Amino acid sequence: MAKILIVDDEPVILSLTAQILSQKYDIVTATSGTDALKLYWREKPDLILADLLMPEMSGFELYEILKQNYSISIPVVFMTGKDGSEVEAEGFASGAADFIRKPFRPEVLLQRIENIINTVDKIKDLMEEACTDRLTGFLNKGAVTDKLTDLCKMNDGILMVIDLDSFKLVNDLYGHEAGDSILKAFADILRSTTRSSDVLGRIGGDEFVLFCVSTTEISIISSISKRLNTQISKRAKEILGDDMNIPLGASIGAVIVPNSGTDFQDLFNDADHALYTVKQNGKHGFAIHEKRDSYVRSEVSLADLHALNMIFEERNLGSGAYFIGQEAFTQVYRFLLRYIKTYKETAYMLLLTLSPINNLSFFPMAADLFGDTLSQSLRKSDIMVRIRQNQYLFLLPHVSPETFPGLVDRMLSSWNKLKESNDVEISQESEFITHETEEEYSRRADD
Repeated sequence: MAKILIVDDEPVILSLTAQILSQKYDIVTATSGTDALKLYWREKPDLILADLLMPEMSGFELYEILKQNYSISIPVVFMTGKDGSEVEAEGFASGAADFIRKPFRPEVLLQRIENIINTVDKIKDLMEEACTDRLTGFLNKGAVTDKLTDLCKMNDGILMVIDLDSFKLVNDLYGHEAGDSILKAFADILRSTTRSSDVLGRIGGDEFVLFCVSTTEISIISSISKRLNTQISKRAKEILGDDMNIPLGASIGAVIVPNSGTDFQDLFNDADHALYTVKQNGKHGFAIHEKRDSYVRSEVSLADLHALNMIFEERNLGSGAYFIGQEAFTQVYRFLLRYIKTYKETAYMLLLTLSPINNLSFFPMAADLFGDTLSQSLRKSDIMVRIRQNQYLFLLPHVSPETFPGLVDRMLSSWNKLKESNDVEISQESEFITHETEEEYSRRADD
C-alpha cells in the first residue's frame, strides 16, 4: 500500500483529506512544513500532498528544502484555494506533479492521486529494470557504482570485490547456458549469505561487488568467503553432474570503510588490488587491504585437501607423455634429479633431432606431426619438451640401460608407420641418469 504524507495547517481540511485517501492509502499527516521535514526521513512516503499557502513555510519552500536536503524524486501535489495560472506555472516549473483546487470532490481527489501513483509505479519499474542485471537480479555496474559512491561517503561498512574462480572453464567445457546457470546459483548463494540491507552488484561476467552496511567486523569477510567456497562446488555438481571437477570457488578482496577512505573508486581499486593478491596465492580465499600502511592481510579458506587438489590438478588428463614448455621442463628436471638421488632411481634423457630428406616445404608440418605422434606413444610418466622446431627432448623415468633401447623402438614405431616418416631423418643422443656415481655404476655393471 502506497504511503502519502499530507501537509496542511487547517485541521478540518487535513482531517477530511486524510479520511478520503485512507480508503486506499496509508496516511501520515503534518500541520506544518517543519513537522513534514521531521516526518519525511522517518516515514519515507511515496507521495506528498501539501497545502500551497501555509504560515512560516509555504508548500513551495517545503519542496525546495526537501530537494536540497534529500534529493527527493517522489511526486509532490499542491493543494490551493487560489485561482490563477501564474501559481500553477511556478509550481510546475519547480517540479510539482499536479495541482488540486480546494474545495475538491472526494472521487476526483482519489482518481487524480491514483493516476499519479500508478504513473510513479511504472516509472519505478522502468528505472529498476534499467538498473538491474537480468541474469542475477543484482544492480548492474552503473547502478551499483552510483549507489555505492553515495553510500561510502555516509556509512561505515566493508566493500568487497568478489570473483568466481575458474568460471571460464565452465563456459569452455559445458557451454554458455551452463555458465549462466552457475552464475545464477552463485548469485543465489551470495544473496542468501548477506543481509537485505547490504548492497549487491554484478560488475562483470564473473565479478561482483558487495557493500556490507554499518559493520566493520573482519569475521564477516571470513564467514562469507567460507560459505561461498563451500556452497558453489556443491551447487555446481548438482547442475553439471557429479563428475564435474572444475575448481570453482570465490576470491574476495576487501577494504574497510572509512578506515581506508570514503571515495568509492579509490576503495574499489584497493579492494581489487587485494583480490589480485588472493588470485596470485592459490585463490579460494580473501585478503583485506589496509590503506594506512599499505598492508594486505590474506587468508586462504579452502574447505579441505580435495579442494586444493581440484585447483592444482591437470584438467582433462589424457594419454601419452606430459608435453610441457621449457621453463616448466627445467623445474620438473630439477625435481626429478632430487627424486633419483633420494630414492635411488634411474632415468634417461633423450634428444631426438629431425632433418629433412627431400621435401623442405613440408618439413615444418612433419616436425609438428612427429611431436604429436610420439607424445601419444609414450607413457604418462614420461615428459617431453620441444627445444627447437626440429628437436624434442624427453625425460624418461624408471628406465634402465637394458630397457632403454626397446622403449625408443616403441616410441618410434608409431611414427615409422606414417608416410611422412620417409621424408625425415632422425638422429638421437641419450644420457643415463642414476643416483650412483659413474665409477660406482661401472663397477656394478662389470660385476
